[in-house]
Order: sequence, then C-alpha cells, then structure tokens
Amino acid sequence: MRYRSLLTALFAALLLLIGSPLSAQAQPGTDQSLCRPGTPDAAPPTTDFYDEQRPYLGPDPLPRRPPVGALLFGYQRFGRLTADEFVAKYRNESGWIYPPADGFVVIAGRPWRHAIALRPGQRIDRFGYPGGRFLAPVGDRFAARALPPQNLNTPQGASQSNYHLYCVLRQFDVDAGPIAPWFEQPGGGTQFVLMPAYLPEAGAALSVTWLLRNGYLVEERP
Repeated sequence: MRYRSLLTALFAALLLLIGSPLSAQAQPGTDQSLCRPGTPDAAPPTTDFYDEQRPYLGPDPLPRRPPVGALLFGYQRFGRLTADEFVAKYRNESGWIYPPADGFVVIAGRPWRHAIALRPGQRIDRFGYPGGRFLAPVGDRFAARALPPQNLNTPQGASQSNYHLYCVLRQFDVDAGPIAPWFEQPGGGTQFVLMPAYLPEAGAALSVTWLLRNGYLVEERP
C-alpha cells in the first residue's frame, strides 16, 4: 500500500510537470515560430551487429555520437541474461513479444495512463519510422524507454538509430504515463501514446506520419 501511494504521488507530479505550460514551453494554440523545422542527416547504415545471424539484437559497437550516444548511459543490452536467454524470453516466430497494456506500468490490474495535452513548442522524440503511435519526452534514456535492442540499428537512408525529434505545432491530446520494465530494461521513463479517440478525424490512420501531414507536428534536426 505504501508503495502504491508513493507511485500515485510520483505519477501525479509527473503529469503536472509534463502537462504544464512551463514544460510545454508555450501556451495552447498554434505558433510555428516556436519550432525549427529541419531534416536529420542520414547516417551510415548498421553493418556490424552483435550477432550477424541475429541482427535484431542490435549494433555492435553501440552508437556513441550524439544524439543517440548520450541516451545510452548505463544501458545493458540483455540486462543480466545471456543473448540466448534474452531471445527465448522476448522473441517468438512472429518477432518481438511486446508488453501488455501498451507498455504502461500496471498497478492492481490497471495501467497507469492519463490523457494530457501536448502543446505548441513542446519537443518530443521517437526511435523508429513515423508510422507508429509511441513518442517520448526528449532526453529520456534508452533504458528508461524499455525498447528492444533492434531499435538502435540504423536502416539504409535513415538517421542515426532511426531517431527523430519533433516539435508540436498544434495542441493535441495523448495518453501519458510511466513505462513498465521490459526487454530486461528498467523502464521508468514517460511515454506518449496516440489515441484515435482524441483525434477521431484521423481514425485508424492515426500515427506520427498523420500528425506531420496534418500540421500537428514538424520534424527538427536533433
């Protein structure tokens, strides 16, 4: 009970912080002057992997240059598992086994997620192509995001580790909350999940791509 009360207080404080005008760096509305549109440079594609037969286990060596290198402080690819143990736990014939409840912390059977507004000028980021629904506050460590090591690979023609920085142009709502431990990573960072209920005009097409095309986000150079 004490642990749950502490988590409740911490999560409440988190929501106040990430949902505040100070955190967002702007008041609600639309103001393109708050953002600096740009395209990240393409990086050399990953050719050296931890296991050449299993490239989904990520690059070796790990990225060291900014912007990704600084986010890998303390990162341990497999936690305390061996590579084979890690694969047995988190892979199946379809690919990665992702956590339940969209990856949010679950307490007493309920995911800790809450609707907040992302406001003009707020900067958020993502590892991966813009076809997904998950984003995070800029600066969250990779281990706190509880992502698989494959997300550190750089595909052909992509930015380093396919990392992308975005700036909010037009206010929109997301579900926010703490990230559960997974992939032998501690989690504990914050994630923003796009929800069709908050942007019904997007419907099933809702993704970062849709937000970019419809004037809610713009990409910046990291």
